[in-house]
Amino acid sequence: MQRFLILQVIGPHYHQEDALSNMAEAVLLVDTYGGLVVEKSTQHRIHPDPNTYIGSGKLEWLKTAVREQKIDVVVINAIVNSGQLFRMERALWEVNTKIAVWDRVDLILNIFEQHDSSVEAKLQIQLARVKHTGPRIYGLGKTALSRQGGGIGTRGLGETNIEIERRNIKKLQQRIEKQIAARAHEQKNRIYERQKRGVKTVALVGYTSAGKTTLFNILTGKEKKSHQSLFTTLDTVVGKIKLQQYIPAVLVSDTIGFIDELPPVLIQAFRSTLLESMEAQVVLHVIDVSDTKMFDKITIVEDILHELQATQTRIYVFNKIDLLSLEQQKILAEKYTGKSVVFVSAKTGEGIELLKEKTEALLGR
Repeated sequence: MQRFLILQVIGPHYHQEDALSNMAEAVLLVDTYGGLVVEKSTQHRIHPDPNTYIGSGKLEWLKTAVREQKIDVVVINAIVNSGQLFRMERALWEVNTKIAVWDRVDLILNIFEQHDSSVEAKLQIQLARVKHTGPRIYGLGKTALSRQGGGIGTRGLGETNIEIERRNIKKLQQRIEKQIAARAHEQKNRIYERQKRGVKTVALVGYTSAGKTTLFNILTGKEKKSHQSLFTTLDTVVGKIKLQQYIPAVLVSDTIGFIDELPPVLIQAFRSTLLESMEAQVVLHVIDVSDTKMFDKITIVEDILHELQATQTRIYVFNKIDLLSLEQQKILAEKYTGKSVVFVSAKTGEGIELLKEKTEALLGR
């Protein structure tokens, strides 16, 4: 098991509570990856250091921590410039020649690589990797895209080969984009054919671990495995939900869960995977009512849907109501007056029939 150190830089306008929440989510991401967090640290800075992001003083502390704690991977819990990560990693070579320095995107991408199952997911991860890795792709890291040769005393390609590699990577990116575009075109044609035949579609969206997969199973009768880990659903899975008005059935899709600070490069890369959600007639926004950051996560999901230009009718599905009192349900319902709201428990089945009725009513509108 790889040993991880997580480092978070806190700016002057960043609340301590939010920083702790983000750190806890990073720990869960590392756990999902299969690593062990042995050290966590924060640094207060007005601006990230333009050279190494964390500055020279913190870098010296980091060298000591990496050596003494036998750290394999340092995770900067933010979206960091590739050049800054490269210089940080290079500085740490003097204490660990095999050290890896990742930012939040790298960590998520490495988790994605563990769970990809379809050709589309593999292509999308590869594209996001190429776009994000930048200069580190030349001989750094442990991914398929970075297994390049090296010279004496270095861990990368010689300077004379950099331009050749840049051209090769640009060609690789264009090739991947072309393959993804071709598959997206096929998918759009399938969706169009469905629409012509009058097939109705519903999509489940929500923050990761909100209970979408459990709800998908209870609606469709499928037995898709659900996990406590993040990002176990990368590919869109489609099932059928039987509603009285629609014969033989309505199609419902379960998609990738969203997360705070989901980088634009990942949203763009997974646009074709999210196509089912973007084209569905009704979107079920699944929300975990037991989550203390519930309202923040609702906003995060809504912002990503807005970025994806998903404007369909929405039902706010407050899940896990077996953990909520009737008074708390009433307060939530009042807060969302004027919106379609359903309280369910995907675990016990409570509220599922009402959810089906509301979905059917919106599909018929």
